[in-house]
Amino acid sequence: MELNKTEPGELTLKQQRFANEYCVDLNATAAYMRAGYRARGNAAEACASRLLSNAKVQQAIQEKEKIAAKRLEVNTENVLRATSALAFSDIRKLFNADGSPKSIHEFDDETAAAIQSIEVSQMLSEGKVIGRMCKIKLCDKNSAQERLFKHLGLFRKGSSPESTVTNIEVSFVSAGGERTAWLGVREHEKG
Repeated sequence: MELNKTEPGELTLKQQRFANEYCVDLNATAAYMRAGYRARGNAAEACASRLLSNAKVQQAIQEKEKIAAKRLEVNTENVLRATSALAFSDIRKLFNADGSPKSIHEFDDETAAAIQSIEVSQMLSEGKVIGRMCKIKLCDKNSAQERLFKHLGLFRKGSSPESTVTNIEVSFVSAGGERTAWLGVREHEKG
């Protein structure tokens, strides 16, 4: 029995390695090369794409992703919670009541998660430190809100306000109880 032969439906050792390597960075061509396959030029890309479309390889990749997601507690609830923290972040939580910036250890988890980067520098005058400057860059709220909208189905076809509004009849009732339809044209605008 040869070492590289497998039962029908089983992955070869290189295919298993490819699935493992693909899960590292989701780069099929790089995973193909790291798994030990040999190809030149565009052939590696084409072969990696073909290998990636193999149902058994896809199944192995999905199983590995499920295991990683479970270990990291990546689930819909946690992803939505983190996305919501970004979407509804409030810059006021970065500051004390007197307007001074809070220390980073004072941020709550949601506020800390909404920060993309912090850059701290010193202001110098004649070689002496005269102050510090802290630049805080928050994550893109619009992007997080858009992801939430998509998840909630608010961007689905037919859910825009224009498509949900039907004809609306507006009527006025006089003091005497007489009902008059409004046509959207004022008397002085008529012909």
